[in-house]
Amino acid sequence: MTGTIFYEFALPDDPFLDVFASGNERVDQFFRSREWLNAEKQKASPPTYVFQVAREGGTIGYCAAAFRNQEHPNNQSVSKARYLVIYMLGVNKAFQGKKNALATEQTYATSIMAILEEIARSREDCAGLSLRVRSMNGRGIGFYRKVGFEADPSGPIQADSGDPMLTMRKLLT
Repeated sequence: MTGTIFYEFALPDDPFLDVFASGNERVDQFFRSREWLNAEKQKASPPTYVFQVAREGGTIGYCAAAFRNQEHPNNQSVSKARYLVIYMLGVNKAFQGKKNALATEQTYATSIMAILEEIARSREDCAGLSLRVRSMNGRGIGFYRKVGFEADPSGPIQADSGDPMLTMRKLLT
């Protein structure tokens, strides 16, 4: 247990995965379909965490994240550094915008981000946290700024057929 909520690696037989609802169909599908599970190896790839109010308590959300070498300090850099890359993050609708009962100054989503930062800080060679968010997702961008992320100065990139993706980073100092 770290911070004020419990977390551990998600297991593919977690029954809540089948009904997980964050309000974002792409996020929900990622976790429900177990896209994060390498079925051949029966191993999470990327590692995926479940966040709960207590061990075996209500599920707050899920996050797929892994340490990777990325361009540093921005997407146009030729040098690389180790980051904790957040691939997908979803907070159950029942917990969105709600204050964490054990940390009244934080929402549950903010508590999850604090835990992810702790995980990043646990690696001495980690330069920071990184994620991509749709450039049209003002709510997501606003939340990530609130918890200390900054937009990559090189701007959004076209990663797929959807809206361009903005890389956001939180450097550890």
